[in-house]
Amino acid sequence: MLIEGAGVEAHRPTPVPFFISFVMRNFLPIVLCILFFAACNPDSEPKGTVLIFTESNEIFPNPERGLFAQIYYTSADLNSHASAVTINKNRESAAKLTLYLHSYYLTDYMESDIPQEFLDRLETNMNALREGGAKVVLRFSYKYSMDKKDQPWNATPEWIHRHMDQVAPYLQKHADVILCVQCGWLGSWGEWYYTDNGYKFNPSRDEDFVPRWEVLEHMLRAVPESRQVCLRVPAYKMRWLKMNGDTLSSPLTAEEAHSGSYKSRIGGHNDCFVSSQNDVGTYIGGNKERDFWAEDTKYTIMGGETCEKHSLSNGENALKQMARFHWTYINRDYREEVTGMWRNDGTMDTILMRIGYRLTLDRAIVTSEPKAGKKYDAYLQLHNSGFAAPVNKRAVELIFVSASDPKQKYVFPQDVDPRFWLPGEEHSFTLSCVLDAAMQGDYKLYLNLPDPYSSIHDDPRFSIRLANENMWEEETGYNYLTTITVK
Repeated sequence: MLIEGAGVEAHRPTPVPFFISFVMRNFLPIVLCILFFAACNPDSEPKGTVLIFTESNEIFPNPERGLFAQIYYTSADLNSHASAVTINKNRESAAKLTLYLHSYYLTDYMESDIPQEFLDRLETNMNALREGGAKVVLRFSYKYSMDKKDQPWNATPEWIHRHMDQVAPYLQKHADVILCVQCGWLGSWGEWYYTDNGYKFNPSRDEDFVPRWEVLEHMLRAVPESRQVCLRVPAYKMRWLKMNGDTLSSPLTAEEAHSGSYKSRIGGHNDCFVSSQNDVGTYIGGNKERDFWAEDTKYTIMGGETCEKHSLSNGENALKQMARFHWTYINRDYREEVTGMWRNDGTMDTILMRIGYRLTLDRAIVTSEPKAGKKYDAYLQLHNSGFAAPVNKRAVELIFVSASDPKQKYVFPQDVDPRFWLPGEEHSFTLSCVLDAAMQGDYKLYLNLPDPYSSIHDDPRFSIRLANENMWEEETGYNYLTTITVK
């Protein structure tokens, strides 16, 4: 069809059939809108060189996820402490340990301050974790028994709050090597059930729970805002939400997640996982509580251990429940009747691969002809085959290292949040930077997912390794993408 006014003869338009006319009138605006928004979407696929990556089935250690070893530190033995050498060695064990649960029992200090010797050991242990390349789940409590002869099971409110104030500076100082803190303090093992001494056993009325909420909120203040505080059963968080104005006890939404609010920082731990129909009272309220935790743990930490062997403890069900409740960590040893069953039936290998996050890069589209001083884009597509997303904040960096001179390195931090890389989903995003004007020649391009704390940012043991073949550089903690030539 020729156009009028273009210096050529104009022709009458050919009549449009009714069906085509109808489609154009009714659907063309919708099509145009879709094309418009696609064009405006920064994560839409760009043009460039396409890179395809191969997934790996290797079992390897990664930070802030996996099996953990539980270690007890009592007030009766102040000489025991963590060993950095042992911690680093355990990374290469069959369990690929990068996590520990340190349980501190203050049995001898129920009516006195925590002595400096005990606090010094806490400091020593945190330093050993950092040196050894691991992180910790912390719990403080008073008694390792539910026997009535061992009452009281916890200190009075006055002493509990005093003790929280004493440990708070150490929690703040060593946030970099803390995965999360289990709320603790109350009852046998710090699990909030067998309570006394000012904390009503088996509370039912709102006023009965007030002293417990005071402990929870004190811990949320004592623990760095970057870390979560975990409660033993979902009913506790649901009731806390209701008493704080959320009458529906609604689980976290994506908009609320990782905001720093108390709601976003209260996680959970199930210490009787797949151990009965209701996990020995963990879900005493039934499916409503299960549904709450299934949604809430998309953005909060879930971990724990088993406590009894049951028909529901089988590997198939364990994997199903870990996926539903987004498990990040589980006890390597307790109970052996259950974990041993998982080892025998092959479930443990799957748990080692999938517990927490497991991120695999599928493909990338990168700028075809990179030029010094110009914008460079890397569009990445990955999937998470783990049970959970990374639970704590993590840095994302594009790194260029000169192939001829490795000392020549350019690091470009990115505004991307891996905590929203939910399991079972594909995730795509564009990383961008402006190449330095002095860059010229061949450069290795890497994706780096380091810990954001400067104290361990450059330690490769705290960087996330992607589940791809021929990608991980152990000496740097970088994930290799490709080699480019900058002109």
